[in-house]
Amino acid sequence: MRLATGLSVMVVVALSVAGCGGGAGVQPIEVEGNEYAFVMPDEAEGGVVRFNVSNTGKELHEYALGRLDEGKTLDDVKEALASEQEDPPEWFVDVGGVPLLSPGEELGLTRELQAGTYVFLCFIPSPQGVPHVELGMLKSFELTGDSGQTLPEPDAVIIANDAGYQVPELSAGEQTIELRNADNREREFFLIALKSGTEIKDLDRFFEAGAKGAPPAQFHGAMQTIPAGTSVVIDIDLEEGVEYTLNDASGDEPVVARFTPE
Repeated sequence: MRLATGLSVMVVVALSVAGCGGGAGVQPIEVEGNEYAFVMPDEAEGGVVRFNVSNTGKELHEYALGRLDEGKTLDDVKEALASEQEDPPEWFVDVGGVPLLSPGEELGLTRELQAGTYVFLCFIPSPQGVPHVELGMLKSFELTGDSGQTLPEPDAVIIANDAGYQVPELSAGEQTIELRNADNREREFFLIALKSGTEIKDLDRFFEAGAKGAPPAQFHGAMQTIPAGTSVVIDIDLEEGVEYTLNDASGDEPVVARFTPE
């Protein structure tokens, strides 16, 4: 069973340093992804939560995030995965996590999450074709109480609406950016920098081939699908002169926007 956004979902529904930006009043939760585990605390404060997410491994990793109903545990998740059922159980709620991060990439993500039990999972396949989650890359943790904080004030706002993305002029360097879903449906913010000579369609070929070989892009994460009318805030170190691509393939037609920081 694929509880959250597995590899095929990444294809179909196909930014960021830890120390910058807002959320200064929120104690960061350090989340390291490597081969093949998430290294992070077992418990943290709920409400407005900041994750400092990093890929410290040598392979691509995703940080799919789900919330469990009261009484459910990581063992229940493992049992559900082993059952290979197509749909996630009703007690698992996909709350959207961080899309792919390339090795060495970091992301500061601040968002609102209620108290409860959560699980990070990575469904990207290893070079041998085995999904990382089957190699032990899943981790549960508890959020308790409420931090009492609010989302930080951003330097800029990227808006997803029914017309696509609205991307303002963005400066190079460390930026705090709000990702706002102003659409009436769920939207995704999947940030990449395509390598020279590659196109968006090369992403499909890469995933269809089991994510093997050299990736066609540098993956900067951002945010998996979030509900209409909600926002998250990310901290990213934008590189001058690099063309970034925002991609959302969660609807009937892919939505793409490109920008180059100055």
